[in-house]
Amino acid sequence: MSSTQNTTSRQYRNAEWLEAQYIEKDRTQAEIASICGCCPSTISKWLDKFDIEKTEVAQFGLQTDGYEQWKCEAGPGKADTVTVHRLMATLKVDDLSELDGKEVHHKSGVEWHNTLDNVEILIPSEHRQRHISGK
Repeated sequence: MSSTQNTTSRQYRNAEWLEAQYIEKDRTQAEIASICGCCPSTISKWLDKFDIEKTEVAQFGLQTDGYEQWKCEAGPGKADTVTVHRLMATLKVDDLSELDGKEVHHKSGVEWHNTLDNVEILIPSEHRQRHISGK
């Protein structure tokens, strides 16, 4: 590794440099990690170490059961998550309270097939029945 790469790779250990990259240049943790040749979690650790306030960025991911979800940090060690099909259901109602106590079902049975035509809002007993009958 050249001395230039070595210097750049460890810049995240400099509070002023890291703050300039993250706050002033509005770079993401992943972008800074790429510049430095390390993992985003390393950048996160150093942001914490220098008490640089992190922005709350939503992250897209997959649950272990195959459902797509969005996750956003809600404080230290806490996260809020919502499945994509539940988010889609919000587009089908006039008032979010219409979703209270309801479940969202994929008509096709495919957990990642998130289109408005493929999701429907059901009461829990009806949702269970759909899964039993395979519809």
